[in-house]
Parts: sequence; structure tokens; C-alpha cells
Amino acid sequence: MRTPTPDTDPTIDNAPLRRTRRIAALDVLRGFALCGILLVNLPPMFGLSSVDANDAVYPLYALSQDFVQNRFFPIFSFLFGIGFGIMWLSADRRSTKPRLALLRRFLFLGVLGAGHMLLQPGEALLPYSITALVVLLPATFIPARFLPAITSAAGGILLLGAIATGGGLTIIPGLFLLGFAVGYTDLVRRALAHPGLLAVVGGVAAAISVAGLMLTDFQTRQIDQWINAGLGITMALTYVVIIMLLMLTPAKAVLEALLAPLGRMALSNYVGATLLLVAAHALVPDLSAYDDQGGYLAGLVLSGVILLIQIVVSAIWLRFFTQGPLEKLWRIVTWGPSRANG
Repeated sequence: MRTPTPDTDPTIDNAPLRRTRRIAALDVLRGFALCGILLVNLPPMFGLSSVDANDAVYPLYALSQDFVQNRFFPIFSFLFGIGFGIMWLSADRRSTKPRLALLRRFLFLGVLGAGHMLLQPGEALLPYSITALVVLLPATFIPARFLPAITSAAGGILLLGAIATGGGLTIIPGLFLLGFAVGYTDLVRRALAHPGLLAVVGGVAAAISVAGLMLTDFQTRQIDQWINAGLGITMALTYVVIIMLLMLTPAKAVLEALLAPLGRMALSNYVGATLLLVAAHALVPDLSAYDDQGGYLAGLVLSGVILLIQIVVSAIWLRFFTQGPLEKLWRIVTWGPSRANG
């Protein structure tokens, strides 16, 4: 006989379920990260060059390298780990075999990523799937009392090693584990309850970022990739703190209206953005013909149009459904049809 759970027995305390209630700031951050990832994915899909006919770097390209490239991908990766940590808190109440359910979840992500890679060679879903299977799933065997400390320490060490070797996809394991610890300990809610401490963390990260940009030039940052990787992490943290602090101000209403729908449908919008880019490339194959910035200005406008479409479509979709289409399918594959709405 199956043990009663809060879902089937109202006499059981529902406090743990309240702890995993959706956090609006995380949806906003996911939407924010998607905006930056779109800006990063567009140039390679359109074959935009980084230099003009005189081998001079396009200013908009340089700006994107310093403020977008490797700045939003860490946020997205960290959020993936946080989401997993939150999910693991209630996994044993959703399934009698939670690790098998999560195995299905990551395998589905891998299959989706393999198909997505045919359209977007630089896509992240397949690396996420592999890393989750190799790093996150085994981490669930760590005893609960030691899990936050071990995953934090291991994540920090792996992240430092990744930065030292130039970053890229190697940052995923460390950020996954750090995010796992944050999600598992409900640190996001606690951080939002202490804005002063949050501001200090953001201030330190911002100071390091500014110092790094001032003490190095663009060419150095491109050659010594460990510098760029390190700045990517500190700037990503700065962005995260700014968004979280804004969520404690009247700006919260605007951020939720614009970015939360994107974030709630992050998987659908991530794949959907690629489909829109492919369609746009078929209609307008040469963006460089529309400006003197190598197509980067036109790409910025195109990205804005795509994001506007996705914001509107996501908001309308969520008026009628609780999840995006891919999110719904992902949940069914993970937990089964009977638990898909739980």
C-alpha cells in the first residue's frame, strides 16, 4: 500500500509543499537570461563577422562580448541547478521512484537537445542533459544533512577550475551544483528577505567586474579567456542581484509582466527562438546589408521583435494553460500523466 502524501491525505502537514511554491523572481530571471541568450545565438546563425573590411572590430560586437557573451549562459545554468534543487525537495512525494523519474526527465532533455542541435549547433540542452546525468543525479545520493555543504564546495571548486581553463561549457557542472545547493536550501527566498546583504554581494561582484574591464583591454580579454570567463561569472552575478533587488521595488510589476511569462515557458521559448531565427534567416539571410555595424544593429532589432512576439504569445498562452507546451510534455515524461498537473 502506498504511503499517504499531502496530495492524497489532507491531515498531513502541507508545509513542505508551500516551501516549493513558485518564486516569481526565478521566472523573471529565466526570462531575463533568455533575452541575453537570444542575442548571443543570433550572430552565428546569421554568419555575422566580428570585424569589418579593415579588420577593425565592430563596436556592437565588442559590446556584446563584454556585456552579453558568457554573461547570460551562466545565469541560465545556475537557474537550472536551482530548479533541480527545488524539485528534489518534493521528488519523493511525486513519485515512488524519484531518481527514475528524473532520469527520464534528463533523457528527454537530451533527445530534445539532439534535435535542437540540428538547427542551433551551439545549443545548451544536450550538454545540460549530459551534465545533469553525470553530476546532478548522482548528487541526490548525498545524505540530506551533508548535501548543501558538499554540493556547494564541489560546485565552487569545479567553477574555479572551469574559469581557470577558459570557461565555456565547462562552467556547467559547477553552476549546476551551486544552484542545486541554493534551490535545496531555499536560499533565494532568504536572500530576497535580506536586501542589504544581497546589495553587498552585488556591489562586490560589480566592483570586480568594473575593475576587470578597466584593467584589461578588449584584445587581452579575448586572448586570455580565463579573464573573460571570470568576468562572465561576476557580471552574471551582478545582473542577478540587480534583478532581484528590482523585484523588491515597484519595478516588480513591470518585470513580471514582461519577463515572467518568458521564464515560465523557458524551454518552449528557448527552442521557439531558434525556430523564429531560422525563419527570419530564410527571409533575410544577410543582416549586414541593413547597417554599417556588420548586421549587429539589425540583429539587435530582430532580437527585439522576436522577444516581443514571445512575450505576447507567452502571456496569452498562460492565460489558458498553466505551462508551456514543451514544459507540459517534459512534466508528463518525468512524472507520468497522472502527476502532470501536480
